[in-house]
Amino acid sequence: MRFVVLGLCVLLGCVDPGSEGAVDGGPLGDGGATFDASSSCQVAPANPSWLSSSQDSDLRRLTGIETTPAGATLSERSTTAHRNATRDFLQSRLGDMGYSAQLDSYGTGANVFAELEASVATSNTIVFGAHFDTVPNSPGANDNATGVAMVLAAARYARELPCRSQNLIFVFFDEEELGLIGSDKFAQLLARPDFGATITAVHTIDQNGWDEDGDRAFELERADPGLFEGYVDAKQVSGATMPIFETATGSTDHVSFRSYGFDAVGVTEEYVNGDTTPHYHLSSDSYATVNRDYLASTSRILLTMIAQNLSGIASARQLADASTRLGPDRLVGRASLSERYAGALQTARMPPPSRARGCRAAGLAPSSN
Repeated sequence: MRFVVLGLCVLLGCVDPGSEGAVDGGPLGDGGATFDASSSCQVAPANPSWLSSSQDSDLRRLTGIETTPAGATLSERSTTAHRNATRDFLQSRLGDMGYSAQLDSYGTGANVFAELEASVATSNTIVFGAHFDTVPNSPGANDNATGVAMVLAAARYARELPCRSQNLIFVFFDEEELGLIGSDKFAQLLARPDFGATITAVHTIDQNGWDEDGDRAFELERADPGLFEGYVDAKQVSGATMPIFETATGSTDHVSFRSYGFDAVGVTEEYVNGDTTPHYHLSSDSYATVNRDYLASTSRILLTMIAQNLSGIASARQLADASTRLGPDRLVGRASLSERYAGALQTARMPPPSRARGCRAAGLAPSSN
């Protein structure tokens, strides 16, 4: 119930009772607008008008239907050339949103990531990620251009939130299809004290474009305590009615993070319950097979959940306190993302454990809501 109340508060707009009548201002994180004490702490709707068209454009470019702005045709995302072009596209997309995208090179591959700072000084951080690579000779529309499109939408939406109680990291993993390599390498970084992030949850997204029976149901894979309930509460706040199932599914990127002590969950279509793409790892996993209305439906729950998680905001006085900030983009006493990343790299990363290539092991669905 606490999540529902907070969700309603953040969706309708709230004044912090500790602010003595003052209201929270505009976004003060990475690239956000300066504080405006005259504005109220209201968030953008979790059904933004741009959602469907933005995701459609991302899907078309990620699957080779349209070229990227740099002129690349991504008919697949498994070769070195195609993965390099995909990384360029993702860095460009994040840059267009106002992020300073980072490249995390680890030898055989490279992840792409960016950070959006909280409105107040904190190391608490939520991570949202999806793998961008494919198996050979597959456009990978469902696996996993859909996940990439959802994380890009989350990154854009989060910048519209005027009040953020936690930092957010958005990351696109390389080499998931070769054994979760990119996500394991990134999880190792997050576990380094020099990275300067206290990870409160990791949400990874893989395959969200198939809904044969039209019920818009989705599954949450191995949700650690509180994470399943967060999505259910977001569904209730948004007024949606689709079933949400909790499963014991691996092995995709969420698996990498538990080894390093992080709470995690995977978001996917009904993989265990059988309403899943028949084009998995085939050349037919194309743009035409993706149910884009279903993709947007699950995305809206994700966006609502993000708004709920960031709603525990400090007062307007704290937000506006110049002593805590170097300006609208920086917090006093906290190194930049590039500096913290460089510090974490001082400790060599270990090879990831041996895992199956391009394989997802299924488990039963113990509960739903």
